[in-house]
Amino acid sequence: MKETTSELLHKFRRSIRHILTLPPSTKAAELEKIDESLTPNMRALRLVMTMAEQLLSMGVAARDVVQLALGVTDTYCTRRVHIDISYTLITVSQDRGNDREPLTLVRTIVLDDVNYRVIQAIQSLALTIRDTHLPLDEAERMIDKIVYQPKHNSRWVIYTAGGVVSAGVVLLYNGSPLMIGMSFITGFLATGMLRWMARVGLSTFYSQIAAALCITLVAVIMVRLNALLHLAINPTLFVIGGIVLLVAGMMTVGAFQDAIDEYYVTANARILKVIMATGGIVIGVITGLYIAARFSIRFPATPDQLVLASPHTQYLGALIIAAAFAARNHAAVFGTIVSGGVGMLGWWISRLVLATGLGTTIASGVAAATIGLMATFVSRFWRFPSLAIIGAGIVPLVPGLSLYNGLLGVATRSPGNPEFMAAIAVLLQAFMIALAVASGATLGNMIGRPIRRRVIRFYSSAFPRRHSQ
Repeated sequence: MKETTSELLHKFRRSIRHILTLPPSTKAAELEKIDESLTPNMRALRLVMTMAEQLLSMGVAARDVVQLALGVTDTYCTRRVHIDISYTLITVSQDRGNDREPLTLVRTIVLDDVNYRVIQAIQSLALTIRDTHLPLDEAERMIDKIVYQPKHNSRWVIYTAGGVVSAGVVLLYNGSPLMIGMSFITGFLATGMLRWMARVGLSTFYSQIAAALCITLVAVIMVRLNALLHLAINPTLFVIGGIVLLVAGMMTVGAFQDAIDEYYVTANARILKVIMATGGIVIGVITGLYIAARFSIRFPATPDQLVLASPHTQYLGALIIAAAFAARNHAAVFGTIVSGGVGMLGWWISRLVLATGLGTTIASGVAAATIGLMATFVSRFWRFPSLAIIGAGIVPLVPGLSLYNGLLGVATRSPGNPEFMAAIAVLLQAFMIALAVASGATLGNMIGRPIRRRVIRFYSSAFPRRHSQ
């Protein structure tokens, strides 16, 4: 027992002696800090990364983003910068020679709502950097203001614009004032519903299903009220207006442009997103039509029962649809007016081609190509995003009627019925029209790029810029 106690005392004294002989602790202030200051080169790369991230998150084509980013890096950096883009990832790398380590920046892209004002501001900033060699400090202050203090329309303006899109579709098909007003209310509520579901984190697929189902059920209620009150309204127009509202804004054109520009990873991802969103619309509409069939509610819609309004009313409807879509995506007043004008012009072109007997698919493709061609010039001279012009201009060309009639036939006919195959053919026609619109807009944009460069060179040589002293 005594030996055990002495051993414990010995170990205790040894521990105390060890603690007392420890070196004094170093104060935090005396520790060497890592230099967190960035070189101008690294700051330029981070600036480019932020600009590219914002544009890609809003659906801008990968090639346009890469060209914009390289224009900025060529201004600030002495060595070439390489940029690699996928759907949700952007990589910027720079080989700084044999005596320095290479730099690589990677950033994940989070998809965001389209804001035409932000896109326009970033593109204008890139052009200013390239043309005037804007100081880096000033460029950083401007991009921070654009990203963290973005200009946007209020939610009530967005809800109203969504309602106006649906109302414009009804106007296009010669709807009565009552139908136009009710379609406006439906589009208003559907837009608010979509934004609310986005805020709670619901995926686009399920949001499209819920919105399409609600729009179709509203049309079902209209059918019942029409039978009871004899309001002489066509509920089909409500569904068509809702379909156009939901289909509009998809990045179909951007996906096709990425595929043509050989950015296949980004193109495949965007095409898959479009397919999933469209599938949500199809499921929602078909579910609503099945519910109507279970309650013996029959929709009177057939392809030959809907006629377009008078030519002047059609042009007005196309203008309203395109302008409202631009306002829905936070376009300024000038951008809204330009988008409306382009949408009206595209519709006029489609009517001219259709009058020659070439068919709806070709007419829609030619009109979309004209819109894409115009977008290249408008975006450069007025510094308005080509994405905004193309996206808004092609909305009146969306095959909402064909898509709806095809879905109606599939939902109300059995697979063995010959009319079921006719409905499948109508759906295929809607797909071909959508394909023609997307590819036509992309083709027009591609053709316009070299023409625009030649026009700019001619203008620059004929009217040289005067530099202020």
